[in-house]
Amino acid sequence: MPMGTGSMPKKTMDGGTTNGRGWMIFLTEPSAFRLSLVFFLLFVFAPYAVAQSDCPGRQFAEISKVRYVYDGDTLQLNDGRKIRLIGINAPELKSDGKPAQAYANEAKKALTSLFNKDKSIALVYGKDKKDRYGRLLAHVFLADGQNVQALLLKQGFANAITIPPNTQFASCYLEMESFARCSMNGLWKNTNILDAKSLEHQHSGFHLIMGRLENINTSNNGIWLDIDNRLTIGIRPDDQPRFDMKRLNTMLNQAVIVRGWLSESNRSTPFYLRLRHPLSLQLLSTYSCAEN
Repeated sequence: MPMGTGSMPKKTMDGGTTNGRGWMIFLTEPSAFRLSLVFFLLFVFAPYAVAQSDCPGRQFAEISKVRYVYDGDTLQLNDGRKIRLIGINAPELKSDGKPAQAYANEAKKALTSLFNKDKSIALVYGKDKKDRYGRLLAHVFLADGQNVQALLLKQGFANAITIPPNTQFASCYLEMESFARCSMNGLWKNTNILDAKSLEHQHSGFHLIMGRLENINTSNNGIWLDIDNRLTIGIRPDDQPRFDMKRLNTMLNQAVIVRGWLSESNRSTPFYLRLRHPLSLQLLSTYSCAEN
């Protein structure tokens, strides 16, 4: 396991390793007794562990160093491996002839600035450890214990998005985004939520979309939500167990906000969005900053 710290790892009482800087890496699932012991040692003796941080981590799979930042949600480790930050989506940089999205450059700068003094990071991998592009999927923590995703969300340089089975910190990340939105930080200074009735061909990619839930249909192929007769939200059979049909039915004829990747469709509506997790669908009334 690459450590990237310049010091030899040592065995800990929990069966993991420590690199002498306070990082503790747990290689096995600890028992309740060992877990309590490690937590005590972590809080009392580990100078780099910060308990008072947003969305804090407790068990780290690996310690490494950052070599390069690609954009607001992707970085490279010293050994060349790419890390895609779990639970957030930052604005896209200019690529393939498409202009950069608003705040894309600021998001990259914000992520880069976190490693100006210390490039050491701790990683917590997702249950799905790689994405379809071969990038490692991880929650990333700074040397002082701060959650990188939480920092970016709170500064307003990313949106929260939950993609199962990598759901750890999902609720906390949504809270960090809500703080930024209601404080008008970063991209929330001038980001408008798309109206489903006004969707056009150029609106592909990740978006937050607002509309009225007109209809709910179920079939062997999934659950289908009709938003303003313009957008179909699909919940596939493998995702259905996460959703409560009673909760979905309470949203019928209500204004809702959905988040995810929008694409054109040949279905009953011209646009389609796959819904993977209940946190990605909210009533507009609960989304309002008046509730915070």
